[in-house]
Amino acid sequence: MEKDLISTVRVLSAEGVEKACSGHPGLPLGAAPMACTLWAGEMKHNPRNPSWFDRDRFILSAGHGSMLLYSLLHLFGYGVDMEDLQNFRQTGSKTPGHPEYGHTPGVEMTTGPLGQGFASAVGMALAEAYLAKRFNKEGLALVDHHTYVLAGDGCMMEGVSSEAASLAGTLGLGKLVVLYDSNGITIEGTTDTAFREDVSKRFEAYGWQTLEVEDGEDTEAIRQAIRRAKADTARPSLVKVNTRIGAGCPPKEGKASAHGEPLGEENIRLLKENLDHTGAPFTVSPKVREGMRFLTEGLAREEARWNGLLERYRQAHPEDAAAFGRWLEKADSLGLDRELEGACPAGAQATRVSSHGVLNRLAEKVPNLIGGAAD
Repeated sequence: MEKDLISTVRVLSAEGVEKACSGHPGLPLGAAPMACTLWAGEMKHNPRNPSWFDRDRFILSAGHGSMLLYSLLHLFGYGVDMEDLQNFRQTGSKTPGHPEYGHTPGVEMTTGPLGQGFASAVGMALAEAYLAKRFNKEGLALVDHHTYVLAGDGCMMEGVSSEAASLAGTLGLGKLVVLYDSNGITIEGTTDTAFREDVSKRFEAYGWQTLEVEDGEDTEAIRQAIRRAKADTARPSLVKVNTRIGAGCPPKEGKASAHGEPLGEENIRLLKENLDHTGAPFTVSPKVREGMRFLTEGLAREEARWNGLLERYRQAHPEDAAAFGRWLEKADSLGLDRELEGACPAGAQATRVSSHGVLNRLAEKVPNLIGGAAD
């Protein structure tokens, strides 16, 4: 079933890009084994209720590989249907070129600018750690989830990911796991034309646990690396997975041309032949459908278990349970626009002074507001 799931994700991703005549097939083909291993066996989530609180978060920082995420969302039953996959990159579809939070079920963060998703994930991991420290009680771990990131070489080149990674290491965000899709290819050729640093060594210096999977097709090695990452709760973890861009499509595998253009009809045919994937475009075998149905039933039990824990928490700690509910309220329900009226005087004022007034007013209303600055 695992092999069939990976092949299905690869084919659907390539077919979506092909039909749109635009997109990035290379990353989905190369990263499918690590993504499927995570989603099918290591990640805590419930497609029947994508927003339940204690789910693990998955952020595709390499947002250009969005067909990978959309294919997973479809197969796991997140409300992305086959027609949505066929409408990839079309105006108004559920499947825009880059993932958009609030638009597509199961998308945790809008990503596209490389490194942005990585930095946002650090914020999510910080929120998990902060909430856990505030609300968890002995025997009642109300907040206990991981934040997973799939990032590529481009994400690692960006300054925003470097700054966020440094902060994550300093804070010891041990529930943050980054899967680094290291394929050594950029849009114009190999990465060493512009990027030659040892990323793992850099992350070690930040205070991260660093692990490496030599072969991105080795799902058992990926699984064990993810489990080792989860076992170290004192440090965030970087799992470098050495992949081949365009894997499964011999004419494109390992080449820059697999990055940002459709494979072409003949190469799609070769991909499906190589993966022993029969059937018309945009089809999923009954075997995979049945396997996914069984899998998602098991995933739903995780939320049921947590709901029972939440009820016990409410009975044992009613005041904290009420505070927990308030902390999770949407910001737009708090009337913050009204709160900010008069926070700053009408006259000229230094920006930092204005910020001081606004932040202090917000802090009075939002006790769980977190902020900071580099200095």
